[in-house]
Amino acid sequence: MRQRLAGVMLVAWILACSSPKAATPDQDGLAAADSNADATTAGSDAVADAPDDVPAAADATEDVLRDSDFGTDAVGPDAEVTGADASGTDASADVPAGDVGCTIPPPFNYACVTGAIDDCSTSGGACILGLCLAPKEDPHRWDNCGDGTCEPCEHDCPVDCGSAPTMTGARDLSGDKTISIWVHGFSNQGADKLKALTYGTVSGCGDVLQNTQQFGNLRVCADLPGNDADPNQLVAMEYYGANPPPWMTKQDIADVEKYPYSGGPTGLQRYATILAKFVKWRMTVTGAQHVNMACHSMGCLITREMIENNYEGLAAAQVFSRWFTATGVVDGAQLAWLFNNPTLQKTATQIGLELSDFILMNPDYVWDNAPWWDHKLYDANNPLFKGMLIHHVGATDPRIQQAFNIQLLDVLNVSKNDPNDGIMYTEDEYFHDQDPAVAARSLAGDAVKPTLSYVYADHMVCPGTLNTAVNATTALFHHRKVVITVDSFQLLIDRENHTPFDGEYGTPPAEVVVESETRFTPYLTTAFPAVTQDIIISNDKVAYRTAQMWQQNQGDTTNPHVIVYSGAVFDDQTDLHLDVWLNEADTYPHAGVNELPLDLKATEPLVDFHGQVPLVDNSTFSASTKYGNVTFRVRVFTMY
Repeated sequence: MRQRLAGVMLVAWILACSSPKAATPDQDGLAAADSNADATTAGSDAVADAPDDVPAAADATEDVLRDSDFGTDAVGPDAEVTGADASGTDASADVPAGDVGCTIPPPFNYACVTGAIDDCSTSGGACILGLCLAPKEDPHRWDNCGDGTCEPCEHDCPVDCGSAPTMTGARDLSGDKTISIWVHGFSNQGADKLKALTYGTVSGCGDVLQNTQQFGNLRVCADLPGNDADPNQLVAMEYYGANPPPWMTKQDIADVEKYPYSGGPTGLQRYATILAKFVKWRMTVTGAQHVNMACHSMGCLITREMIENNYEGLAAAQVFSRWFTATGVVDGAQLAWLFNNPTLQKTATQIGLELSDFILMNPDYVWDNAPWWDHKLYDANNPLFKGMLIHHVGATDPRIQQAFNIQLLDVLNVSKNDPNDGIMYTEDEYFHDQDPAVAARSLAGDAVKPTLSYVYADHMVCPGTLNTAVNATTALFHHRKVVITVDSFQLLIDRENHTPFDGEYGTPPAEVVVESETRFTPYLTTAFPAVTQDIIISNDKVAYRTAQMWQQNQGDTTNPHVIVYSGAVFDDQTDLHLDVWLNEADTYPHAGVNELPLDLKATEPLVDFHGQVPLVDNSTFSASTKYGNVTFRVRVFTMY
């Protein structure tokens, strides 16, 4: 069965990568205004089963991303980061190396025999026609990194054995003299196409950035006449290609050409080098002093590599003010495990499918290379993130419109438990936590960690939706972030089965799930009369497998602090519209709940709220029914 599924995945992946993109409406009937040709071909990024260290949605109180400690000042006043400069992985050069007794594992043997005990079977891979697909490295190899102790064989872990980078300059969130750069995702570029492309070129405005202009962002596109030198421009860049741009120096070209243009194991370093040099060039051309980064898919991995490894010294100089990701390969793309076999890559190249870049998205490769500071794949703890505003959009529609609505990841994940957008597992598209010492600080001193919105769209469609555009507009160009949580919940009637024929199903305690829809109405249609669609800013549902859950006994009052909404808002916006439902779940496979085998009704209502929520910091609002009483808390963080 496993081999058959892997074969199906390979065929489906090729279909998804090769299908032409068509303009299609999103879930709210919004046109997918995906005008940037380079960006629209993005989206063949991929994934498979979640690693062991991904927080499970089944226990929302343990989910370190969504459990709200926003606004808690867990540390003292911000301390200055000192120590040696970080320049890529050289930042850990003072880590002990070559210690006697430290073993180096032998090269992995991708040749395999079905049923045999070999490298493939012991690594969890599948042996197909003598090729090992989707093997995984030791999931515990970085367990000790970040424990505060530098152990003899603990290399490449600066948080324990090295020094923090020296930060210079000052991060500026005001947006003055700040260019915004769009980085597109993976595109299936064969050798002939790559030879004809010039890397490091301006390739338009970027579909997400261009769409922000519909929501009051008056910044101009760099590729239009007269805008080239504007210090607040919107600009997209191209990292594919074999040909250097005219603006690069000989040294710039030499730095890039250390890595082959065809991608492969060092493609991540090549693309991040091109991106960093592009950033420096555009800052010089425009006179900009700071940069907002926005990205899709593999472009977000390239951006993470550039920031975390301090390419060109940019991150340590604190030039990056904000980072917005749309269905980003932030934590690796798990489906890429299927394509790390060298023989498969060579064979695929012969039929025009370039797989060399897929190794860059392999979570094991990402884990070892990008988060060099503490190797916490799902956390943004690198001191180079200190003070940066980060917002993620995760997508949740598993049907790939470009590939005849194939539910690519659900074919492999046959139990259909994990939220995904057809190409990426949603839980790999965002940072799950951040050290409060690194988090951005509001004017009041609160630590504000990366925020997250859910858009019901597939991986390729999501960046072109107006839902994503609104999130990008507020995250990149406005002052405030808002976090709404379930502050307390009193469960009066648990809606579990207690006596025969009482009409309820399941056994106590109750499994309480929170579903929500957040809209900026009536603000959007009032401020922007041309906007007539119903735009859901964040859409969090059991049906999309993202809803959080906790268990609670009848009669108890808990403080779950589960997040209902987290994201930025417009500067002059005074309220938002919230629809939120607290339900008792009898069937919720993603959370491991199956108390109703016949699936007669997955959830039963407990308490719900529908209405306008004033954006007043530390305010509360409540709702009550015979089943329970809930109180929500609103935090509004003014960032500058």
